[in-house]
Amino acid sequence: MIKVFAQLVKFSGLCEEECISCGGPIYSKDQGYFCNACLESLKPYHPLEYRRLEYVSSYRVFGRYEGVLKSLILSAKFGANVSLAHHIGKVISPYLWEYIEIINPDLITCPAVNIRRYWSRGFNHAEEMLKGANVPFVKVFKRIGFGGPFAGLSKEERLKAVESHKLREEVIDLLEDKKVLIFDDVLTTGATITRLAELVLYVGASEVYAFFVAQAL
Repeated sequence: MIKVFAQLVKFSGLCEEECISCGGPIYSKDQGYFCNACLESLKPYHPLEYRRLEYVSSYRVFGRYEGVLKSLILSAKFGANVSLAHHIGKVISPYLWEYIEIINPDLITCPAVNIRRYWSRGFNHAEEMLKGANVPFVKVFKRIGFGGPFAGLSKEERLKAVESHKLREEVIDLLEDKKVLIFDDVLTTGATITRLAELVLYVGASEVYAFFVAQAL
């Protein structure tokens, strides 16, 4: 019912006929509001400036949070477009699987979204990206409260906001002595991944790794 409602909201208005990124033609509603050329233009960006993330042994980033990649992520999340989330997963799949083979994690997971976001979208965008990449995952985290998006928050505000991330009690025993890979869409201040890594390490995980679709400038 939630997914049906989200789709009704998404398609209740007039359909765009031009790509919102370049103005090119759109042939399918599954493209969201992006033409084939923009969808096919997604490539990994190297080198990226990597910085140390507390509690994280190492991490990888697919691209920069700008241009088409940024627009796609925003449209998948706030446009309730699960097809775009799947497309992003397919694009990053070779790079994500390469990293998985290198670190050989015991368990792969991603952040949860709060109930307000879930009701408005009908899905967890990070989970759908993993599905698009054909990566199996375990739901380790949950969100409490009804807080809004982190975009625009200061570092101090983000540190307080990420406290809404908690562990699901039923999976705590699964984490002991496990090497965990956490997948997320955007790396900004690092507050969210630090919180998540701290949570799983506290209950006995051996190591934490991370993979991000994009890194904010």
